[in-house]
Order: sequence, then structure tokens, then C-alpha cells
Amino acid sequence: MKAGFTALSLALLVGVVLAAAATAKPGTHVSGTYTVTDLGTTTCTSVGKSPDLLRCNTTGFLSQYSGDMTGTAVVDFTQLIDCKTGATRGKGIEIFTGTVAGIGAGTLTWHDHFRATTDCATFAVSDFVLKANHFRGSGPLAGLHGTIDFTLTDYDGTLH
Repeated sequence: MKAGFTALSLALLVGVVLAAAATAKPGTHVSGTYTVTDLGTTTCTSVGKSPDLLRCNTTGFLSQYSGDMTGTAVVDFTQLIDCKTGATRGKGIEIFTGTVAGIGAGTLTWHDHFRATTDCATFAVSDFVLKANHFRGSGPLAGLHGTIDFTLTDYDGTLH
């Protein structure tokens, strides 16, 4: 009886896994470009006694999205810049209001995590790489998850 119960349990488990896989929705690929329309307000302070380490807080940074995501986003973020090496790391919260092709319109909030190289003399940024994750949404965008990767001008990712 124990062997029969184990075989039945295994068969049921396999059936549940196959049914879940068959009903899983494929992800929606999103890609396009974004343009910064307002740099917002940034304040920087030295970290500790080192004049080479800066912590910068930016609020109200605005971008206009086109492509599979059409709308406007505002982000508040904090970054740590090492002016000796140019190494920059940061994180923030971005709120997108608009439409995601194939899904619908609403608001989508996510966490930004980025790295870049910053020239502290001009504050020019290069080698920018950002990953967006931990999504929250409203309307048809509620319940989305996935990742979106960003460069200085483009985005590309998959939402489920």
C-alpha cells in the first residue's frame, strides 16, 4: 500500500507541475528608448573626511519613454561616487505612468540599481548600466514582475 500511495502521490505531483507549466503566461518583451527631460534636483555631500567620496541624492529626475513602454517616469535616487576612480553605484525608486504594449495602462513602480563611471570635474556619466526589478503596479499593470535592463538611452526586458 505504501508503494501504491507513493506512486499515486508522484503521479499527482507531476500532473500539477505539468498543468502549472501549461497555464503559465509567457512574458511580454519590452524595449525602446527614453529621454531625460528634467535632471531634477541633486545635492552632494562628502562621505566622512574623504573629499573623494560623494553621496549624491537626486529627486524629481524625469524621463519620457517611447517604444513598448510609452509614458513618463520620475525617479528619486541616491548614488555613491568615488571621484578618484569615477566608480559610481546607486539605487532609487522609479514611478512610470503610461502604457505597456500588450498589457495596458496604469502606474508601474520599480527599484533601480545602477553602476556607472562619473567624471567629477564635469559630472559626465559613461558606462551606465541599470537593472530594474521589484515591480508594483496599478490597473492592468498590477502584479507584474520581471527585469528591465537600461543603458543611458535604451531599455530592454521581460515582464510577466
